[in-house]
Formats: sequence, structure tokens, C-alpha cells
Amino acid sequence: TEGEKVDPESLFARREHYRAEVPVDSCVLTAAVDTQDDRLEIEVKAWVNGEESFDISYERLYGDLSRTEIWDLLHKRLTRQFTSVSGAIHDVKLVLIDSGGHFTDEVYKFSKKYGVRRFIPIKGHSQAGKPVVTFPRKRNEKGVYLTMVGTDTAKEIITSRFRIMTPGEGYMHWPVSEQFDETYFQQLTNERRKIVYRKGRKQIEWDAGGRRNEPFDTAVYNLAAIRLLQQHFGINLTRYRKEGDPTEAPAPIKKRKTGKVHKPAGGWL
Repeated sequence: TEGEKVDPESLFARREHYRAEVPVDSCVLTAAVDTQDDRLEIEVKAWVNGEESFDISYERLYGDLSRTEIWDLLHKRLTRQFTSVSGAIHDVKLVLIDSGGHFTDEVYKFSKKYGVRRFIPIKGHSQAGKPVVTFPRKRNEKGVYLTMVGTDTAKEIITSRFRIMTPGEGYMHWPVSEQFDETYFQQLTNERRKIVYRKGRKQIEWDAGGRRNEPFDTAVYNLAAIRLLQQHFGINLTRYRKEGDPTEAPAPIKKRKTGKVHKPAGGWL
């Protein structure tokens, strides 16, 4: 049977005008990378106390994932710095990279080349009750910390957070940006939670119905990243608290002499 679906338009309407690239000074940045046959999709999030999150960027890098060029570009994008309200510079603390597709070896190679404890390969487990993240005690036979992500559990948490309407614990922020357009929110909400019966037993499954859902996947991986930082890397999110209003009133639209509306530069890579 068809399950309940989150309305993407309601999330799109919640976008905010950030005061800076990173709208809070005291925060932790994580990144998630979803691997597809012809591209990499990258999402960066800032986190504060209570796992309140601020999306910072969402990019698509197209190329041949069997060649080194796109992985070199990925490293440049993941190691760039971000500026917050006071001018402070922030680095991404941890990156989780999907290794479950056709380019597992390339993901492992990337991790070993640039840092096995900063660029961590992951594999999803779509089984109910699995922890959001399970970090191994030691490297696998390929020399990396292959980390398991409980995708069903993470999706339940994220979907419940879509419905939080007041900033604070668990609330999710998105900026007014071309990177976070209607398509992004449609793909973020394409999966549905469904009740199915297999061999007479009731089960909960998540199904995108063949529709694109990469932003939902990266949201899952970023949640796993901040959980991993808290559980195994000594990050205490209670120390990161937002001060003041991270958003600002929309800037007035400026018009050229031609009468055409001027749009800010930017877009997909």
C-alpha cells in the first residue's frame, strides 16, 4: 500500500536567508557523498546543540568515477573552508562516502590516500532496529574503516524532523539558494514509509518508487556522520550553541536599467 509522503513544498517554503555562508559561529561541519554511475553528490551540514542542523551546500560533480580526476576534484571540494557570521573559518570534520555502488575500490583508495579516519567509506543496512551508525574496531582487509549505517533508523529520525516546525533540537534549516531548489526538495521527500506483509509478517519498508532520492541519502549519511563524531571521536554537541538569529531579512531585489531582475551568481557544479 502507498505510505505517507512528506510534502516537499512545505519544506521548500521554510528556506531561510542565512546571514553568512555558515550562519552560526559555534558549530561542527560534516559532509556526505553519494556515489552514482556518472556523478558524485555532496552535501555539507553544520550542526549545533540538539542535532539542530543547517544545510550549507549541495553539489553534483559529473565525471567518470573510474578515473582519478573526479576524485581529485572531490577532495578539493571536501577540504575547502567555509566562513561563518563573525568571519571564523570552518573545516569539514568528517566525511562519509557511499561505497555500496560500482566504485567500491575507488572509494577505498580515496579513503586511504587522504585519511582513513576523516574520509570514511560506508555501507547501508536497510534493516529495522539497526543503530544509525556502527563503527568497526579495526580496518577491514582493504585497510579502511568500513562503517555500517542503519538506513531505516536514520530515515525514521529524519522524517520525524521534517515535521518539527520550531527551531531548536532536531530542527532542519535550508538556505535560499539555487542548490536547494524545488528539485532538491522533491528528491529529498520521494521515499515513502510503507507497511508491507511478507510471509504473513508485518514489515516497514522505505520505497522511492524508482524516483530520484539522493538528497535523502546524503541526509542519512550526514546524520550518521554527526552521530559517529559524538560516539567515537569525542565531539560534545552541547558545547556548540547558536547565538542570536542565524537568518536575516530578504535583501531587496535590485533591478537593472533594462528592467530585468538581477539574480545572484551560483548554481550546480
